[in-house]
Amino acid sequence: MATKQKNWQKEWEQISAESKRLAKRANQRLVRLEQYSSRAGLSSITKYAYAKASDYIKSNLGLGKGGKARFKEHIKLFDINDGTKQLSGQALYKANVMIQRQRIKAMEEFLAAESSTLGQSRSGPKTIGIKKIYENRAKTITDKYLDKYGLEMSENDLKRFFDSKKQAKLEKIVGSKQMFVVASVIKKLNIRGSRKELEKFVKSHVDLNQYKDDAPDLNMSAKESRAKYLERLRDHIKYTNDPVLNDMVTNALKEGINAKNIFI
Repeated sequence: MATKQKNWQKEWEQISAESKRLAKRANQRLVRLEQYSSRAGLSSITKYAYAKASDYIKSNLGLGKGGKARFKEHIKLFDINDGTKQLSGQALYKANVMIQRQRIKAMEEFLAAESSTLGQSRSGPKTIGIKKIYENRAKTITDKYLDKYGLEMSENDLKRFFDSKKQAKLEKIVGSKQMFVVASVIKKLNIRGSRKELEKFVKSHVDLNQYKDDAPDLNMSAKESRAKYLERLRDHIKYTNDPVLNDMVTNALKEGINAKNIFI
């Protein structure tokens, strides 16, 4: 008895309908993420599931209308050449089915990603949402890096921190792990950036009782930059009980990073 041949045309019709349905749903999710990213503290959410989907679209589909990353909702049968001849009939439908399977896989991965929604998804895979991701990450950062210093970082702190234009600069200065500690110290002590505010803070964090006749001049001269002022008093300012951390805080402050602009 002859083996029944698979009807690739019928398979193509079914998978095209599924691909179109998923594309519409995935595109709606992409639009929502773009809208969410304009909210305060959420500018970085498109770095995760959105970025991965966008890279796939750019590599395999090109861009949609307006230059935005979008999955194609209009599914058409592609002309395919296997290297020797143009495919036709069942062979053509089979090749197109394989293409749609890859697209469906990419869309399903995007829709199932925890960072593809703001909150828990109401339908489909129960993603926890970007809010929960921030909450979990803030707790992990607090437990791993901050707790030993008596510091903490809330979900909102973390969102505001990554929303700041100074975050990348701080990471470059002190490293990806210590940036959370340094930022949290600056926030807790509320170290501001104006000359007057900085001078006031320094004067309140130097113990003059340990000096006799060689006490440092705590006044910032008119011609002295904030960076030079901080460098001159580097060994005298005590932000924490950890001298290494104190140095990192000074380095951050010298580069203009303060409580006002690191947690905007």
